[in-house]
Amino acid sequence: MGLPQPGLWLKRLWVLLEVAVHVVVGKVLLILFPDRVKRNILAMGEKTGMTRNPHFSHDNWIPTFFSTQYFWFVLKVRWQRLEDTTELGGLAPNCPVVHLSGQRCNIWEFMQGNRPLVLNFGSCTPSFMFKFDQFKRLIEDFSSIADFLVVYIEEAHASG
Repeated sequence: MGLPQPGLWLKRLWVLLEVAVHVVVGKVLLILFPDRVKRNILAMGEKTGMTRNPHFSHDNWIPTFFSTQYFWFVLKVRWQRLEDTTELGGLAPNCPVVHLSGQRCNIWEFMQGNRPLVLNFGSCTPSFMFKFDQFKRLIEDFSSIADFLVVYIEEAHASG
């Protein structure tokens, strides 16, 4: 990972404050105006297609917003993004991943020659699962010219 960028601690402090304020304000609004917050979150879900999933249940999902687990997840993601160095059109970072067999490897190990490697990052969220059939169709249509890899990422919301 290397040495931290100069001023990274200051950027992290700013992100900590931003995320904390976001979560506190969101939690207060969720308590004071639950129906309005629910409508806003569902409207965001409409934009992503998540609410069109027949298995989507907002009662299991909306309460996880602004939770402690949500706070730590968003904070971690925002801190990691401060150190992103990937550039548009550049190579993807050779990140470590764990194969379904449990073997540790790196993303570049899935590349075969000059064939493009299509990476699909997601978790078992309703929107990701709802669109997974479309991704499988892409694989069927283009597997002769490209390779595909699904990288499972950490859940953004509490489960159960």
